Amino acid sequence: MADPAPERFAHFHDAAELVWFQAISGELVSEDGVFTLRAGTLVFVPSMRHHDFAITEGAHSWVLAHLDPSLTAAISAREAQISLGRCTAITFDGAMRGRMNTLFDWLLELAANPAPARATTAGIVELILGTIALAGDGHPEKAPGESGGLDRLRPALDLVARSPASPITLSSAASACHLSEAYFSRRFKLVFGNTFSDCLRSYRLRLAAQRLLSGGERINEIAYKTGFASPAHLADQFRRRFGMSPREYRAKARKGQEHESN
Repeated sequence: MADPAPERFAHFHDAAELVWFQAISGELVSEDGVFTLRAGTLVFVPSMRHHDFAITEGAHSWVLAHLDPSLTAAISAREAQISLGRCTAITFDGAMRGRMNTLFDWLLELAANPAPARATTAGIVELILGTIALAGDGHPEKAPGESGGLDRLRPALDLVARSPASPITLSSAASACHLSEAYFSRRFKLVFGNTFSDCLRSYRLRLAAQRLLSGGERINEIAYKTGFASPAHLADQFRRRFGMSPREYRAKARKGQEHESN
């Protein structure tokens, strides 16, 4: 019996996304164009790019990896030939498909390890992204078009990505798009399925989580730099989202790192 088609969900997120489709039939619908999906297709979606997967009924199987935007930015800066600013989809056949299966199997093994080797994971991701750049033929089959109204909302997403610590209000987001607050709110909810405030809070929480893991900043500093009114406000929202306080989240990560180094 064929698998039912998964429900479509137009969305964006701060993490970049790699998806390796082992069995699939459908399309990647993004603000950068529409790409055909089939077995052996590798998809890369940069941070904050609006996208949707229109998958038809039938067998489907894939591996999805969310990447810290700082990782893709570092790779792009280090490797000039790797351009990571747009959605792309590359289909591999023959030996290259087998090699890609091996790389994603390796990523899954590392993810299942309680203390994954971070350097090894980053190296595999860089190899995969470099392969996309070398393939060089990930052009969309169709133009992006209106993207369900995303063109009108893009300035608000850019505002969030550019200045997450700023006091971004519904009014300022709507103004950036040259829309009334009421129309902006309706359009945003229609396109993304969530309110602007919900998406902004989610983005800031994920950004705070990344800062907790990537450096030695004090939690108070992280709270203000990611747009929260106070450290207590961050702690409350963080616990609601991740089930633990920022301090507990950092301690758990450091414990895993110490285990990895032993």
